Parts: sequence; structure tokens; C-alpha cells
Amino acid sequence: MDPFFTEEQLNNMSRENMMEVMRIMQNQVQKKETEVQLLKDKQKELEFMNAMLSDRLALAQRRRFGSSSEKYADGYEQMDLFNEAEVNADMDTAEIEEEIVIPSHKRKKRTGKKEEDLSNFEVTETIEYKLTGEDRYCPDCGTKYKVVTKEVVKRLKFIPSTFEVVEEVTYVYSCPKCGAMIRPEKEFPLIKGSIATPSLVAGIMNAKYVNGMPLARQEREFARYDLNLSTKTMANWIISCADRYLGLLYRQMKEEFLKSRYIHCDETRIQVIDEPDQKGSSQNWMWVYLTDHYSESPQMVLFDYERTRAGYHPVNFLGDTFHGYLTCDGYQAYHGLNDSITVTGCFTHARRRFDAALTALKKDFTKEQLKETVAYQAMTRIGILYKVEELIKDKTLEERYQERQKQSRPVVEALFEWLHSMEDSVDRSSLIGDAILYTLNQENYLRRYLDDGHLSIDNNSAERAIKNFAVGRRNWLFAKSIRGADASAVVYSIAETALLNGLKPYVYLSYVLDELRKMGPFPKPDDLNRLLPWSNELPEGFRTKKKK
Repeated sequence: MDPFFTEEQLNNMSRENMMEVMRIMQNQVQKKETEVQLLKDKQKELEFMNAMLSDRLALAQRRRFGSSSEKYADGYEQMDLFNEAEVNADMDTAEIEEEIVIPSHKRKKRTGKKEEDLSNFEVTETIEYKLTGEDRYCPDCGTKYKVVTKEVVKRLKFIPSTFEVVEEVTYVYSCPKCGAMIRPEKEFPLIKGSIATPSLVAGIMNAKYVNGMPLARQEREFARYDLNLSTKTMANWIISCADRYLGLLYRQMKEEFLKSRYIHCDETRIQVIDEPDQKGSSQNWMWVYLTDHYSESPQMVLFDYERTRAGYHPVNFLGDTFHGYLTCDGYQAYHGLNDSITVTGCFTHARRRFDAALTALKKDFTKEQLKETVAYQAMTRIGILYKVEELIKDKTLEERYQERQKQSRPVVEALFEWLHSMEDSVDRSSLIGDAILYTLNQENYLRRYLDDGHLSIDNNSAERAIKNFAVGRRNWLFAKSIRGADASAVVYSIAETALLNGLKPYVYLSYVLDELRKMGPFPKPDDLNRLLPWSNELPEGFRTKKKK
């Protein structure tokens, strides 16, 4: 290759020109080094993917052609379903008091934990151990024993599901003289012609929507206690109560939600069997909207079932009422919202892509080699941002803003300047290339959390809100009908909002169903407001004492 400059040109070159040439050459060398590092990372990624696909092929062949024995290969750990007790047992937390020996001294384990655990429960039975008859007298001198102290030990009993029948008897009266008849006015039932009560329906909802127990499994559990209650009946109860009662609270919550200035959004899959004009295997969507403790409004979660993942769904849900910030992942649908809504990004989604790239390298790289990779360095820089967030989480909104300007903004500026330097060198098909280009594509949205102390660095709040729904979905797999999916959206919204506000979901659901039943079909807004999960008018004892 011919030289860039002849020897004569170099000899006649001024000092300034020579320095400029050196700078250009240094930039070129740095760029080439980056390209080499990225190529090395890409090679290791491909080796990792090849090994992973080989393992999957071997496993598929073993399942198809191998032995069907229940024995497990060496190194294969069976699911924790059957050994959960052994896996999770912690002998350090045993209830028996024992000495803990430390080389320099001995000390007793902390006492009083058992009393603390049982302090929330009423003592319903007392068993006393006393001396009676001749045993009350000392056999040596014949003197009657005197009580000097009492040793009290508390134990916790569990009473499984119990059912009680409430019988309503209405007396009908007649006038002996004129024959006029009268009977007292009865309270409206929860569901006309049904045995359902608020406590029973709330228990079914709590089991399904909080604890992830499908209705079919509840049916089998009820049958073990001699109650024949079909899945279809329970589903009808849930839909009916969601439509007639809980839907009123949902709409009241949504009105309050749209007044907030900062929200989170996300979406997750759900399969609805009876959606018209679609295949049974088609995916539908549950959209999730929530406020967090920085939103300066009540904390709540609102689920909204929609057939598709199209961008007009959040547009319709938020309408022209909401104005403020919206944090979401990189899904493009949220970027078509009204100009009065400012979209902010999620650093967790960017970090996950770098983590995926780093995972592919761990098999063949030493710890020191990993530290030289782009993925590791990106994870480290983003990790600094999260460390700052941890330090300022309890500060005021203004303090959060100021600390971010001092500590986070320089790191963000350096991160994106560094990523831009590699933009033209990355291979889009590689994991590290995908991570870099995704982060740069989201740059404007990722930077925005620095602009206001209300804003979060990520969308983790929305993902946590979806967690119970995702756990339940693994158990019940699909919704049968559109009405069922809509009812689930309403009940999940009420239950998750109750959890966010520190309420006991079953107690709260039972209470609001009973109160709404008494209010009739057209309750006043003020009556609904006192039932909302964040209301200060809820009875004492509804909130859990356990720290969130």
C-alpha cells in the first residue's frame, strides 16, 4: 500500500500539521482497537450460541429417543416443586433458643421473635397445666405448694377453609280484620338467586387474582370440604361482581389516575379463546397503567384488556385528560401519544441487552478479560447511575433533581459519547451491537429522567405490577371470553391497588363488595371515594402491619 505522505512532504510539514496528522492517526488506531474488541466479542457470542444450540439439540434428541426413566443425569437439578422445604429451610432461624458461638465471645440468639410473630392474632384457647389432688403437697414435709411463676408458651393453630350457612327468615304479616298483608323489606343479595356472599366471592377472587389459583383448582379444593361449587358458577360470580360492583370503583380510580402528572405503562400477553375472527392461538394484550410514590397522586394500578397491541389503545385510554410524563420501555406505540405527554425511557431494558451480551462471553473469558469488554464497561457505567438512585430514593423531589445534575448527568453524558464512538463499528446482528444501537435509539427518552425529580430511571414499577398477573397466567393459561378478560382486568386492578396501599386484599374485597351491595345501582361519588384503596375512611385493621 502506498504511503499517505512522501518523505519530502513529511520533511516540509509544519509542526501544527504534524500534530493534526498524529491526532487523526490516534483516532484511527482507537477506532480500529474498538472494532477488534467488538469482533472478539462477536466471536465469543457466536461460540456461546453454537454451544447453547448444541445443548438444546442434544436435549431434544434425548427426549425423543432416550430412556424414559425418571432418573436424572448428574448435575441436573430437579425442579424445586418437591424439595421446596429442604431448599428453603434455614437452620439459622430455628425457633429453639441456642447459643451462637463466636471466637471472641458467646451470646444468646434474639428472643421475642415468636411473640412478635403471634402478636397480631387473638388467643382463642388456653391450656393450663396445674397440680391437682395430692400432687399439690410436698412429699417431704407435707406443705402445700405455692405458685411462684407461670411459664407461658404460645403456638399457632391453622384452621382450613370453613363454611357457614347464613339463613334469612322473613316473617309475613296479615291484618286479621281487613286481610292486608305486609312483610319487612329485605336487603338486596349480592347476586340475585345465588348463594354467593361478599365473603365467599372475595375469597375466590383473592385465591385467583392474588394467589394465582385457577378456578378449577379451587373447585377441587372446595369439593374436599364437601362444597360442590363449579368453575362455571365461580366465573359467573366474578364477572357479575366485576360488572355491577367493582367496575364502579375502577372507573372512579381511573378518573383520579388521569389527574396525576406522572405514570408508568406496560403491556403483557393474554390469550382469549372466544375473541371473534381470530385463531384460538392468537395473542391478545393486557395493558397496564400505574402511578408510583413519586407521582404526587394516590398509588394505583389499572389493567385494561385489548385485543391487539396497537398504539391507539393507550391513546384512547389516556384521552385528552392526562398531561405529564409517561415512563415505558422502548415500544414505539407510546411515542404516538399527544404532545402534552412526555415519554421517558427505561434504563433497565438497555442494561438487560448489555447483560445478555456479557452472558455470552462468560463461558470463555476470565474475570479480567470480561472487564475489558464493551458489555462489562457499559454495565458498570449504568450501574453507577443505579447506585446514585439508591442513595437518593428517600430524598425530596428537589433534592433528587439536584443530585442527579451533580452525579448522574456527567455519567450519562460520558456513556452516550462513548457509545456514539462505536456506532459505525458495531455489527447489528451481534448481541453487543443490538445493545449499543438499542440504547442509542432510545437516547432521548433515557436522558429525560434527569429533567425532573418525579421521574424514575426505569419502568420496573410497571413490571412489578404485572408480576402477579404473569404468575396467574402460567396457572390458568388463558381467558375463555372477552367478558372474562375485562372482569379480570377490573379485579386485578382493585387487588393490585389494594396491595400497593398496604391493604389485606381479601378483607378489603369482602368489605367493598358488601358496601357496594348496600348502596344499590347508583351510588354517589362521595360514597365511592370512601371505599377507594387509599381512603382514610376504611376501617381499622384493613392494613397489614408487615413492612412493604
